[in-house]
Amino acid sequence: MKIDNAQPYSIKAVHITERLKLKDLREKFTGPPFEFSNYEMIVRYSPDSYLFVYNYGSVVFFNVPEELQDKELESIQECFVPSDHGRATDVFLLEVQESSSVVSQSSLNKVFFDRVVVSHFSYEVVKIVCMLFAESTALEYYEVLIENLLVKTNQFSKKLRRQGKMLESTKDLIKFIGLCLDTKQEIISNLYIVDSPDETWESLELDKLHQDLKIMMEIDIRYRALEYKIKIIQESVDVIVDLSKSKRETFLEIIIILLISFEIIISIVKWR
Repeated sequence: MKIDNAQPYSIKAVHITERLKLKDLREKFTGPPFEFSNYEMIVRYSPDSYLFVYNYGSVVFFNVPEELQDKELESIQECFVPSDHGRATDVFLLEVQESSSVVSQSSLNKVFFDRVVVSHFSYEVVKIVCMLFAESTALEYYEVLIENLLVKTNQFSKKLRRQGKMLESTKDLIKFIGLCLDTKQEIISNLYIVDSPDETWESLELDKLHQDLKIMMEIDIRYRALEYKIKIIQESVDVIVDLSKSKRETFLEIIIILLISFEIIISIVKWR
């Protein structure tokens, strides 16, 4: 396949929701799936144009016209409820610079913050780049979500420091605790299972490209940062639960004391 080296390939990734049921999307797109599994679905429009859909909610368009992108996104939106936290979107480029010199192809692949330059075009290269780009965009979505939870957690902490007690209703606290637990579960179930693709086990060139992209996108560092922030939120949630439990126990103790006092008063009145 002849590649136009002067024209870079555009890549656009969108994280649109926490979970996509891929089986519900099989018949929704312009073309049939080129590859399909429980984890990802790939539609091929041409040998150099693809749509990648991942079950954790990310969609990646590789060299797809904007009009077709909008059409496919509309089809996807029919099958899920949009997230309350909006979308995370990013763009990237893939450039091909073929060389006739006797040099290792992996040494010609270069990764930059806004593009990746490869020595030759292949479907395997496209698949690896789009997979990591989708993962990075999903991480961006959850980073924003976790930051919002940290802000809310900080508000609770400041109220405790200033007033020495929780003023929120039990219902509001339960909703916050539920949101924290649900977010943690979504991150673990959707992203922490992402592993190196099979193609990297069969090619040193692809493995190096995969590792270089992970380093550039700081995938592992961002995962660890999310883990640390989740741990902070979890500790805060534990404190909130303990305080709520203590508040309820105190309330019950007061009721018991009042009931006992009432019985004593009644007994005294009767003896008189």
